[in-house]
Amino acid sequence: MYRLNESALPADFDFPADLEKLGYAINDNDQIRSIQNPNQEFNFFISKNERMNLMQREAFNSTHPFLSLGYSPTCIRANIHSRILSSSMTLTTLPLTTPSSKPHIPIYTSINLPTCPRLIVYIGESWQDLGVFAWRTINQETIAAGSVLDFISHAMPSQSPNDPGVIVANTGQLLWYRGGQRAVTQTTWLALPRQWAVSAPMAVDEERNRVPGNRDPQEHVAYIFNEVIPAMCKKDVKIDVIGMGDGGPMVAEYLQANWERCEGKVQAVCVGSGPIWIGERIDGVKGFGKFWSDRARAYVQSDEPLDSPVTGRENFGCNCYSAGQNETVELVMPKAYKNMLNFFRLVNDVPGYCEVPDMTAGIDDLGVEEVA
Repeated sequence: MYRLNESALPADFDFPADLEKLGYAINDNDQIRSIQNPNQEFNFFISKNERMNLMQREAFNSTHPFLSLGYSPTCIRANIHSRILSSSMTLTTLPLTTPSSKPHIPIYTSINLPTCPRLIVYIGESWQDLGVFAWRTINQETIAAGSVLDFISHAMPSQSPNDPGVIVANTGQLLWYRGGQRAVTQTTWLALPRQWAVSAPMAVDEERNRVPGNRDPQEHVAYIFNEVIPAMCKKDVKIDVIGMGDGGPMVAEYLQANWERCEGKVQAVCVGSGPIWIGERIDGVKGFGKFWSDRARAYVQSDEPLDSPVTGRENFGCNCYSAGQNETVELVMPKAYKNMLNFFRLVNDVPGYCEVPDMTAGIDDLGVEEVA
């Protein structure tokens, strides 16, 4: 009878969290390219072994340098993080005032929150890393385009106290990795080191690997609105909200359930996603259905030119516009965020503005200056 000893099992794969050692560099155009072949993008499929591919990608993406020792600041999450903090943003831990050494969920908040007259809250997809819109855009185009970096620079053009404030929520990194003392996504959790390459992933302990008040995306969204905004912003701040992917229904569900306290404060909403059903979520709350119809927009996957009106109001409960691409949900934000910001400015600058159902006037028709 044959048996396999543990010593014969394949060791887990280990890649250095350093772009140069992985064979890549960030060029002068903010693009990640192969050192040997400057025209080659990141290659995920280096092997037929899925575990090897996943571990290489996790090392390539890497993490924030101050949260885990030994990571190069050139790896992608660390690069994004350092550049965000060098602008007008700071890292805030949730629950509020939690030390970084204790279980927490990080979010990004602009330094002008105490004074800003208007606030933009970004609720992303529940599988995505903090500050990342689309990894494929980061790898194929530029780091700034695929992350919140370009978005922040357009949302806060002068980086002054009177600019809109920005909160970047973190519905993706809700698992607390005790070994690394950091919050991670489900994708990163599955790429954490194992005893053997064929070992099962670590089980999630619903107490030790969760953070109070932010145990799931819905709790996290509620914590942003119920705790973060009241504690960090002016009482009369006007709020614009972006819900991306499954963040769209989360925004609709929260606002519907809390419309009595949100009415008059939330002034506009943009959602971006593929085919989902939001229409049924806006029924039954006095005033909310009209607000959603008048002051919400959905940017959806479509082959039509960017910002063209498209069908879908029956599914989203509001006017729908093309996101300028029909590939995947994660590309909606990189393609359409400027249009969303223009819409927020339109609502803010034109008193009593309401969307015309299915026959929306263009921003140019109303004389509002667009974001360049």
